[in-house]
Amino acid sequence: MSDDSYIRFGELLYKKYILPKHLNIASRQVTYWKSKKILPYFDNQKHGRMNIPQAIWMGIIKELSDIGINSDRLAQLSKDVWYQPKVEKYADDVIKKNLKAKRSGLSTTAKAVLENQLSDDMIMNTLREELNPFTDMIKSCLMNGKQPHSMIYVPNKGEHHFLSNNNEVLIKLNSLYSNDTIISIPIFNRLSKVVSFDLNSTEKDLKYLSDIENQIRDIVIFKRPKIVEIAFDDNHIKPRIITEKHVKQDEIADFFLNNKLPLGTKLLIDVRSQDNYKLTLITK
Repeated sequence: MSDDSYIRFGELLYKKYILPKHLNIASRQVTYWKSKKILPYFDNQKHGRMNIPQAIWMGIIKELSDIGINSDRLAQLSKDVWYQPKVEKYADDVIKKNLKAKRSGLSTTAKAVLENQLSDDMIMNTLREELNPFTDMIKSCLMNGKQPHSMIYVPNKGEHHFLSNNNEVLIKLNSLYSNDTIISIPIFNRLSKVVSFDLNSTEKDLKYLSDIENQIRDIVIFKRPKIVEIAFDDNHIKPRIITEKHVKQDEIADFFLNNKLPLGTKLLIDVRSQDNYKLTLITK
């Protein structure tokens, strides 16, 4: 991953702008979960704003709660997901692995910055709060789109696993827990929904989007056309049609996550009559 990619992921993942109400979760429910230590990242904040991993986690907690997983089990699961990697210094291991990787995409300057961070306890304490296998799965989902990404939970054992772009893991887990109920919670649709909240923000350009993606966002969200057709110069890829009847931010979030635009992509804008646009992405 290049230096710019790391910056874009940081801007997307860790900016706090999502509220429980965006997820249709009542403040009373959040207060209860906080009292039960189910939302560890809310311990030191009152405003309740969340970044993307935190919001997705709250959605997972709601789903598990709705199917009858009790608060004690949810508290232990949250501790295992958020607290245990911090104690084990998972973030330190991730940075060291990237420094050693031959194809990390990091510049010499970026590597020097990471090496300095490893020796700075204040910085590392923050990174240990943010980096864990769960947030790594979210990043993988951002990079790989609709490839399989799920959280696997085994209630009877109190164990969890993260499935990142690898169905073989699920096959092994089915064999390992052949006598136990396995709950699989897919991540992609939850990620797309959470990203869509930010696309409607008043910021002119979102740093985690490329210049072309920001242009598309501006046309679809703010120019309010009746119809937008987004097509590639490759005729084998079906165009995406977005109309004013759609929830536009949901549609465009899904498009961005499903279509990884290669470097050098150009955008051809064709303004048609009656507030219609055709946007053609030229990738050759």
